[in-house]
Amino acid sequence: MTESATSPIKNHKSDESTSQSLFDKLTDELLIKTLIRLPLKPLNLCKSISTRFRSLLSTSYFINSYINHHHFNNSFALYYQTKPTFHNIIDPSLMTIDIAFESPVFDSPGFSLSFLSNSDQQKQETLQYLASNNGLVLCCAVLRRPIVYFVCNPLTKQFVTLPPPPSNVKTVYIGFVCDPRCLCDDEFTTSFKVVRVEVVRCEFPRQLSATLKLEIFCSVSGRWTEEYFMSSSGSDHELFHAWNYRCPSAVVCNGLLHWGTLSNFGVFTYDTSNGECRTIELPQEVRKPVWTFKHCLGEYSGRLRYANFSWDDSNYRVWELKDGGGGWLLLHKVHLDEMKSTVEGINKECMALLSPHPLNPDVVFFWCRSSCRIVEYDMGNKVLQLPRFIRDVKIISHLSPMFFPFVLPPWPTAVPVIQQQEQN
Repeated sequence: MTESATSPIKNHKSDESTSQSLFDKLTDELLIKTLIRLPLKPLNLCKSISTRFRSLLSTSYFINSYINHHHFNNSFALYYQTKPTFHNIIDPSLMTIDIAFESPVFDSPGFSLSFLSNSDQQKQETLQYLASNNGLVLCCAVLRRPIVYFVCNPLTKQFVTLPPPPSNVKTVYIGFVCDPRCLCDDEFTTSFKVVRVEVVRCEFPRQLSATLKLEIFCSVSGRWTEEYFMSSSGSDHELFHAWNYRCPSAVVCNGLLHWGTLSNFGVFTYDTSNGECRTIELPQEVRKPVWTFKHCLGEYSGRLRYANFSWDDSNYRVWELKDGGGGWLLLHKVHLDEMKSTVEGINKECMALLSPHPLNPDVVFFWCRSSCRIVEYDMGNKVLQLPRFIRDVKIISHLSPMFFPFVLPPWPTAVPVIQQQEQN
């Protein structure tokens, strides 16, 4: 029978119970009206009651009903992580994770990742947020040796611990990509990959060569593999940068990982499906950039975006990468003097670019050190204002905090079970 959002599912009895229960006497329609009122964590537990429950909760009719009841529709939030410093030395034990949001669905201790640090296995852990994609979050236990990574769903509070990577280097660029509908063994499941990128410099006669070492974890195989990439450019000494503490994680766009601070020539891209690496040149208006907090990468509707502030003409610009990587399209350009502000204490010359808004094509987020606040700028009406966050967000930090856009998918992404394999 074809599933429909307008017609209930045919009633049937549980095939796992020898005696009738109250649930057996209920129609599927009544069960749906009851179950859609549950929070997600107990709802997931209901799948283990019987085959009937598991089947019912997996239908598109139930999923659509649940989404409509709870108003889950691509809600957006910003995770941010501050790093208090003393004499320019970062103390990992002082790092804190918090979240700014507009939708009340995020108003839960779970979205602060506290369920990880309060669990029996990770008690008293100091966690670092690293990346997110399609509803799952990658984080690590900062003080553990060897390095321990976790992949979790903050909404359902499910998590899995990854085996340790081949090397114990912590100063690496991170990439995380999740496919919530991966076909594996004739069944649809969630799969993800974690990519660690280390810049390895080797001295050769009369030149300095830079090689990227990539360590890739695949949830399907349950193991880490290693790859190496060396540029074919004649200017190897300028291609790869040393590790940048503020921008270690990649922006995911169409399943590809993009780093905006890894290459001096442009945006470094890695395709996890075929292992291909390439560099996308920056827009022509952006000359050899100074890697400050005046640029950022983002994604909107499957398109890669690049925002930049030019010291030459005091203009903010936002570009979008054309289909197939065929150059950049300039979307917005605004002079510093044109930026009207509705926020007190804003010093427009001391703002750090954070991220383009993933759900609003005209909005770019900033962090203003003078007011210690997240602010948003609407390129359309040229107004700098406070975001419509439910609670006040004030960030006091010596260094610009790290920010991670988080888009809640319409339906929660399951955390896959990992069968850990022996490493070669």
